[in-house]
Amino acid sequence: MKKLSDSKSFELIAVIGTICAFSFCVGFIYPVIALALEARGYDEAAIGLSATATGIGVFAGGLMIPRLVKLYGTFSLLAGSALLAVLSLLLFPLTANFALWLVLRFFLGVAVTALFSAGEAWINAIADDDSRGRTVAIYVAAMASSFATGSLAVTAVGYHGFVPYAIASVVILVCFIPVLPFHKRDPLAETEILGEHKNIVLTVLREAIILMVVVGLFGILDGVMLGLLPSYGLSKGLVDADASLPLAAMAVGVVLFQFPLGYLSDRMSRARLLTIILFIVVAFALLVPELDLTQWHGLVLMALFGGLSFAPYTLALSMLGERYRGQKLAAGSALFAIMWGIGGTLGPMGFGVAMQEFGSNALPYGLALLFVLTAFISLFDRTVVPVRANKGS
Repeated sequence: MKKLSDSKSFELIAVIGTICAFSFCVGFIYPVIALALEARGYDEAAIGLSATATGIGVFAGGLMIPRLVKLYGTFSLLAGSALLAVLSLLLFPLTANFALWLVLRFFLGVAVTALFSAGEAWINAIADDDSRGRTVAIYVAAMASSFATGSLAVTAVGYHGFVPYAIASVVILVCFIPVLPFHKRDPLAETEILGEHKNIVLTVLREAIILMVVVGLFGILDGVMLGLLPSYGLSKGLVDADASLPLAAMAVGVVLFQFPLGYLSDRMSRARLLTIILFIVVAFALLVPELDLTQWHGLVLMALFGGLSFAPYTLALSMLGERYRGQKLAAGSALFAIMWGIGGTLGPMGFGVAMQEFGSNALPYGLALLFVLTAFISLFDRTVVPVRANKGS
């Protein structure tokens, strides 16, 4: 009888499920923390400082990941991240001290980054090159769905007391159980001698700088859409109750677009597909100011915009997996988290100022500018990758 630990399909499901648990908790707990602070009388500056503490944790965790993978292995890093997250979550409702909440958010940022980075590297390490695009697409669709579910759970559960943090902790622990049969697996163990690198993170950053630019752009897009798109919707005539509809439409587009995207990326050059999609997104971004977001057809086009604009991250993740193995793959995944954190932190700040100075249309036009610059940068990607058996078939 075949053991679960011998099943690659179950291994993928288990790791994806664990990351989705964290994605649910990010969508759930981050708003809970913000609402709890607001209810206790803290202003926007304090709430922003709390979010910044998480961002600092993201950077710190990202820099440590390659070393931690080498010392303790992939499974141990995932297990440690889950335990650190649970411990941090359960301590939140036990104290009202703002400084301690900043410390807890820092450690939560470290845990989330470590698990996302190690988990994505694990998925990439065991995915077959011929179906890597579809595998990563399934992961991204599941992650986006779980994040949206977490966001919706805030309304149902609320933000008071111990219950939200307990729910998030239970979700993480329960979803980690399927990974336990793979405690002896280390998918990031070196399969070949790579030589000694004084700083493997800087080595991968230099080699994959174009992918890092793409992920930084994704971080900006993610932060701007989550933070500013509802305000943009209000400026375009939506009432308060409907202000989140454009964001919801984009989320639906992200999930639905993953499957055709994964199929295409397994049938053609991913680098070429990335450049094509980046240029298409520019056209859609320029179209957004003309959309009537109070009508269904405007929301349908926003769904298309969402699916296309988030596609570069899926492609970048697939391209990272086809280029690297072992510690370099772990370093690349960590750098993805760092670049996402940088983009997600700086993007809303910059776009918020631009919208104040130049009006709400600075959001789509600014995104169009960033996407066209990234599209031209992507043209310089000359990295040689292995030829896939089904490429072009």
